[in-house]
Amino acid sequence: MVGSKCTKCGTPAWPFQRICPNPDCGAVDQVESYRFADKLGNIFTYTSDFLAPSIDPPASYGFIDFEGGGRCGVDFTDCDANALKVGMPVEMSFRIKFADEKRAAVNYGWKAMPIVA
Repeated sequence: MVGSKCTKCGTPAWPFQRICPNPDCGAVDQVESYRFADKLGNIFTYTSDFLAPSIDPPASYGFIDFEGGGRCGVDFTDCDANALKVGMPVEMSFRIKFADEKRAAVNYGWKAMPIVA
């Protein structure tokens, strides 16, 4: 899970951007790779959907703000939909996103997992 970070102003971006998303900067092609996978974040917004396809309904998804900057749309895992709260701390986890047993296909990706104290 690698995005970008502006080398001029330090603003991180997900997904990778050639143009700095900071409106006060706007630098072009002045970026370096920036790892988001090992950054903690906080839930910005979320919803849980019982009608969306899911390995383990309900499907819970939303946006998180990473510590140090950057916002990303994510699926949530290992959580009770009723326990999710705006501001709740999360960490990223590499998980199965979709499995098709008939075709023996498994799709992996990053999901956000609440940090339980």
